[in-house]
Amino acid sequence: MNGPATFSRPRAATRPTVTAATRAALALAMLACAEDEPARVFPEVPTFEGSIDLEIGEMDGDDPYLFTRIASIAEDAQGRLLVADGQTSEIRVFESDGGFAFRFGGYGEGPGELSDICCLAFGPDGQLWVRESARYSVFALESASAEYLRGMRSLHPGMVGLRDPFTFDADGNLVNVGPVTSEDATNLTAQLRGVTARLQVNPDGAVDTVVLADAERQYTGQATTEFEREFEGRSVRGIMYLHHWFGPTWIHAHAQGGAWAEAITSQYSINYHDPDGTVSLIEGPPLEGPMLSRDELATAESRIQRELDRSDLDDHPFGIPERKPPLEGMFFDAGGRLWVEKTGADGEEVREADVWAGTELVARYRWPRRIAELPSPWATDSMLYGITTDSLGVQRVARVRFAPRN
Repeated sequence: MNGPATFSRPRAATRPTVTAATRAALALAMLACAEDEPARVFPEVPTFEGSIDLEIGEMDGDDPYLFTRIASIAEDAQGRLLVADGQTSEIRVFESDGGFAFRFGGYGEGPGELSDICCLAFGPDGQLWVRESARYSVFALESASAEYLRGMRSLHPGMVGLRDPFTFDADGNLVNVGPVTSEDATNLTAQLRGVTARLQVNPDGAVDTVVLADAERQYTGQATTEFEREFEGRSVRGIMYLHHWFGPTWIHAHAQGGAWAEAITSQYSINYHDPDGTVSLIEGPPLEGPMLSRDELATAESRIQRELDRSDLDDHPFGIPERKPPLEGMFFDAGGRLWVEKTGADGEEVREADVWAGTELVARYRWPRRIAELPSPWATDSMLYGITTDSLGVQRVARVRFAPRN
């Protein structure tokens, strides 16, 4: 491609406007990149190579090893692996060698039963919290069983925001991440979309809300158009989401203990929020995203056409970029370090992430690309858990072990 494909913007679609604050930020960024500015020097850091040393899951065989949809993975203080199976709504516990230990949960609404499992996390006291569609369930893990302790209503009941993570702050208070209605929700689009926020549940039950970024930033790479259709004799109104395929998106990550971070994938520039409220800027080395392959170009074209067909629009608000954004995503590991994953070229077999301790670059990690990460990845300085899927769609839990590169 010699340039981005041209898709004119539909009059019916809405896109965020560029605010004065955004223009000022862009101007500052341009000044920082001026030729007379000295280039930043990044220290050499150790690189760790990862390889799969354990996979759990089978096409057929014993029932505990037959996963339907793996929703979340965590490791307890004894090194046991906890796997949340989404469709059976149960949690299966495996020893560190992959041997099955026990299971608990199961679909239902009663105490100790689970439904629509999203995420697993351990609280500061070692108790296991399970986020579901309408509540949290809390368990104490024993040597061969799990004891149900209590439940708590979710701050985002239903499926809205279910895939967002949850953490605990420095004082052990639950931090529920998910969408809230925007204060300027004066139209249908704003009412349905909202913005993502951190909702901290204090001991007295009061909830403190921190919006992670303004709506314009959060909806980078998205546009909407309202529609009204006749369905079974009545008029139905809604909004259609339009996407900038392979374009920039907004990402965020949350650590146990209160730290969190947010960024736009088109720039290696990350706003890092310390637990005490201090905000620092992580600026990575100059990085350019890989070129789109022919297959990715064809995928973008087909997805754009599908959105046009579904929305009854003649034109799409976004073109197709020549390159993908340099950042793929980010997450915190169990030690509170931020992993910033770089975008790989189509067909590349290895993932790579820079790892930051606060605003200091401390390491670089590489692992097989065929491992899919979870919405709330589980990683330490020596291992990472993810999912592999074979050609028949069979999911397996995969453990990656890291070793220093020679």
